[in-house]
Amino acid sequence: MNFTIATAVTPDYLNRMIWALPTWIHKPQFADKRIVVFHSGFECDDAKKLQFIKQIFPDWTFVTWRMPEYESQRELMLSSFVFGIKEFIKTPYFVKLDCDTYFTDDKDVFAEEDLEYDIVGHKWGYTKPGWWISKLDGEKIDLKEERRNHDRIASFCCLHKTDFVVKVAEECGTRLPVPSHDTFLWWYANKHGKWLGKNVKKLGVNNNTNWKKIREAVTVSSNDNPLFNSILTDKVQLEITTDCNLKCHNCDRCCGVAPSKEYMGIEHIWKFVDESLTLGKEWKRIDVLGGEPTMYPHLPQLWSFLKLYKLRHPDCRIRFSTNGINKVEVPDWVDVRNSNKKTRKQNHTAFNSAPVDNGEEEIKCCSVPWRCGMALTRYGYFLCGAGASIARVFGLDIGIKYLIEVNSDVILAQTKDLCKYCGHSQVQSRNISKEQKISPSWKKAIKGYREVSLSEY
Repeated sequence: MNFTIATAVTPDYLNRMIWALPTWIHKPQFADKRIVVFHSGFECDDAKKLQFIKQIFPDWTFVTWRMPEYESQRELMLSSFVFGIKEFIKTPYFVKLDCDTYFTDDKDVFAEEDLEYDIVGHKWGYTKPGWWISKLDGEKIDLKEERRNHDRIASFCCLHKTDFVVKVAEECGTRLPVPSHDTFLWWYANKHGKWLGKNVKKLGVNNNTNWKKIREAVTVSSNDNPLFNSILTDKVQLEITTDCNLKCHNCDRCCGVAPSKEYMGIEHIWKFVDESLTLGKEWKRIDVLGGEPTMYPHLPQLWSFLKLYKLRHPDCRIRFSTNGINKVEVPDWVDVRNSNKKTRKQNHTAFNSAPVDNGEEEIKCCSVPWRCGMALTRYGYFLCGAGASIARVFGLDIGIKYLIEVNSDVILAQTKDLCKYCGHSQVQSRNISKEQKISPSWKKAIKGYREVSLSEY
């Protein structure tokens, strides 16, 4: 099927796009297509932050979208899918995808029989605001009305005939009668063409305005994506100590259920900095945490070593996460994250509740590693900090001992040993509690804690 992908993005929507767009190549029907990206609000025409798209779609066109007149950023960007089509879409059809649309399987979305229609998309029964339809129909309208039911097309994933949209653009002049292009295209097709409502959600297409929810949805099904792999390995958490002065219930570092005063030696910190500099590793973020990191006995040396890395890589963000009970001096080039906790009872995921104890068999990795980054402890590199804690308590000597050996495949291989014991894997069921929960697998591991010695980084 010969079509081009058209999408649009502004800086406000970029985070959603970074997570959603890589899933588009999971459908063979979309993987080899040309993509046209209309964008506005970035610092330059070929915005540096959009370059990741080239890794996924080699046949790309970036268009800085401008119009002589428009009332809002919304009107500007949505109009690109009408007025930008004539100049930049050369195929007989195009699929408009919202930048927060994501795919969850490899099924085809559109079929050859869909090509006889001018517009094909998800059918829904309301438009917001409803008075736009009334305005187009020439009715008297109440501008305070927000919704009105209409059969129409939702365009988060929508197939268009290019000629049909070009005709609409030519008849409209320089601006659409209403600022929502999908409302107008549906209305026009209903009056002068052919449209088809199709349940694309049943074909593995979804969207969400909350990019955090997008992130949760796509990472569990798209762990083999090249862009996700790079996100997985560009951040690291330095768990400098497992000692803590609070020991919150359900802590995913197990500071309460399996307390320890272990800490990374200063030689471990130096090895990390030396390997990072020698290999030219460009960390986007380094988090310093615990346990409670203010209890680490070598903070001045830690800062001096990290400063060496920061001087070479000034764009790296370094953060220090504390509960705020102890007061320590932190350099001004370090961002402090102070949770100001006063009690052990927090609304935490019941981390010590293992999915395997609930009879779950297909346990998928959650989005924590992509959000928070890998973890480095005295026992090596792990998929995430929570995973490092599981390895410590269960005696799993699977930490990677050298940075040069770290890649997404090796890191993700740890999921088979770690995720089955991790309460974060059940976060979708809102497994949140202020009271400490411990499932049978964890009770057994805690009882046998320290029976296995782990080799050091």
